Amino acid sequence: MNNSGIKLDMDMADISFVEGTAKSISSGNSEDYVSRVDIVLPVAFREIPVGEYSIGYNNTVVTAIISTINEKEDPVFNAARNIKIGASGSGLEFIPFEAYSDNRGVYPATLVTLIFPMRIASWIDDSHETGMKMDFDYEQIEITGIPDNKEKIQAILVLNRLIKSLNIESLNSVLYDDITMFMECYFKKLPAIPLVRKVNALVSKDAYKNAVYDYVLPNIRESEASRSFSDFQVAHANKQISCELDLKSAVEDAIQGVLKHNIESRRWIEPFWDGQRNVNHNGVEITVPRMPKGETKIQPTLHVILDMALSPLGIHVTRESDEGVGTMDFLFHFTTNDRKPLSVGIEFKVAHHKEIKKGISQQLPAYLKAIRSTSGIFVVMWFKDSKFFKEPNGYEKEKMEIFLDEQSRIISLELGINLSATMLDASIRPSASNLS
Repeated sequence: MNNSGIKLDMDMADISFVEGTAKSISSGNSEDYVSRVDIVLPVAFREIPVGEYSIGYNNTVVTAIISTINEKEDPVFNAARNIKIGASGSGLEFIPFEAYSDNRGVYPATLVTLIFPMRIASWIDDSHETGMKMDFDYEQIEITGIPDNKEKIQAILVLNRLIKSLNIESLNSVLYDDITMFMECYFKKLPAIPLVRKVNALVSKDAYKNAVYDYVLPNIRESEASRSFSDFQVAHANKQISCELDLKSAVEDAIQGVLKHNIESRRWIEPFWDGQRNVNHNGVEITVPRMPKGETKIQPTLHVILDMALSPLGIHVTRESDEGVGTMDFLFHFTTNDRKPLSVGIEFKVAHHKEIKKGISQQLPAYLKAIRSTSGIFVVMWFKDSKFFKEPNGYEKEKMEIFLDEQSRIISLELGINLSATMLDASIRPSASNLS
């Protein structure tokens, strides 16, 4: 098992980590072995009663053990907890592995252990020196995607037979995409040390993206998010992108219609603030007040929201693009129907950054020149309010907006490029019900 730290693209799915050699279980008859599958269920399936059950399956009997566990008792998580998976291009160096688990690190959790009195591994091949099948049809995978995991299907079939037998009205059958992580262990006899242990993660469509989104977008109701992205995508479904200005317009609409609308009108601000907390300083416990997060912690969240809005339109969003003259915060790529590549850049700053003017007048134009684009957007996030945060000194929101508009016009005229600026107000304000 490789625990050294693996960075994966945003569309990565179906990865596995194997301890032991496949050759040790590839010979002989299936009945010579015992297979154990461990699944930590999503919170929605907690209602399965704890106990040991017997389920008929494929002319044999499978034992199902349902137990309630804490984090230390979680066999799947503990087998994979040191694996580091990051979101390449998003600025998220690594995400805690519990973000990829089906229970999202919430304990106590429900563990299902299924014991099959035979070898269920479909991925072994005794004729190959490794003991594993190596005849993958990569051309077919490019067309159809990674095929469904057969071991996972067998486990879910058994689990659903158990659920059906329990007659729990509020509990639906488990679907394939409900389970994204599980572990297989193979033995000659039980109890014994497993010959092979295989952890399977992200084993369903969009499992990786969903985990990343859940991690960086806490406290956002799924229905709100889905509706917001859907409305934007429907509005842009028939809009043709044939030039740089079309691409810039689509990105601006995503910023205004998704980011700005939800941050300012629906108050999606929690991902951008560190909450009040108590810390120990030189043996004394002190209270640290709420503070805005730094730019490097805010940008991954912005990236995920923009990616969710724009990727269905064929617009690729890259975070921290190294352009030789520095690292541009966001780069947007699109290829037109006639194979013409288009690019638009964004430079992002918090309003209390000391080099706001340099960002819009020097940094962003230099990045645009490096990517051979004449279209850019300068995005500023505002946090100043009357109670929690007092910066930037000397500026109120309206004054900052006027300054940004003037600078974007001046730089556009001087350099013959198309710059625009927008501000996202993430300040803490009273709710509508508290307004007098």
